[in-house]
Amino acid sequence: MVESFFTVAQKVLVLFLMIGVGALLCKRRMISKRGADQINGLLIHVVAPCVVVSAFQIDRNGPDAPSLESLGLTALMAISSFVVAIGVTRLFFNRKPEETRRVLKFASVYSNCAFMGLPLVQAMLGGAGIIYASVFIAVFNVFCWTHGYAMMNNSGERQSLRKVLLNPGTIGVLIGLPLFLLSIRLPEFLGATVDAFAGLNTPLAMLCIGVYMAQLKVREALRDRSLYLVCLLRLLVIPAAAFAVLLLFRPSETAFVACMIQVCAPTAGMTAIFASKFGQDTALAAKTVAVTTLASIVTMPLFTSLAQAFSAIAS
Repeated sequence: MVESFFTVAQKVLVLFLMIGVGALLCKRRMISKRGADQINGLLIHVVAPCVVVSAFQIDRNGPDAPSLESLGLTALMAISSFVVAIGVTRLFFNRKPEETRRVLKFASVYSNCAFMGLPLVQAMLGGAGIIYASVFIAVFNVFCWTHGYAMMNNSGERQSLRKVLLNPGTIGVLIGLPLFLLSIRLPEFLGATVDAFAGLNTPLAMLCIGVYMAQLKVREALRDRSLYLVCLLRLLVIPAAAFAVLLLFRPSETAFVACMIQVCAPTAGMTAIFASKFGQDTALAAKTVAVTTLASIVTMPLFTSLAQAFSAIAS
């Protein structure tokens, strides 16, 4: 257990060193927030779908290939984790002003599963883990663009079904999964291109997070007590509750660890994006992302090593 914790901690430390490079580049004005936003757009619309498609380019009958039953079970586990998170947050922040309450609840429910969770899954579990993580991210996008959209949007406008299903987080699955099921391999030139873009995911995502964190006013953030509660919910309470629920599904070790890494990731960057889009408290949203990301250097290795230990005992 202790050895596993330090193994995971080393993987997380690599991610945080990349974040540190991003923060340093921002401080030296080599990357601006606008530049990070542009890189973020590249990640969302190009790199992330390529990561998913690349992960599905494995032999369906190979030893590491997941079954359809395990993928379906992973989707159910992802759905259950969001139901748990939404249920837990209903108990908190209800006396806060509306523009604050919406941000704090969203920040507690939705994790940075794509930009923090996916690189760690890739480092810990390889291609097989990426497939399970991709299913989780697809479920995340459905919840984020329905429940999350409604939570942050005080106009009452509903998101269209087309945008819920056809967004960068699900397009990769919609392309990669049929290729996997039909055992279709991309031509070498196209596969190499997809793999090259997929390889950009971890360093670029961490650089962007570093730029955003470099703008955090630490003293101001430490005085905001609501951030401590968001950290507690996002990084400890919700992962612990989801941990207990997901064990009931008796999943494979790879699926369970992949899902838990996604669940225990810090607050999603979509918190700040939606806050800006709908006129909520954008400064608070940015602080929740930055502070939970810093704190996750301890909690992500903890829950990942716990998931690995419990999976080993169950098997």
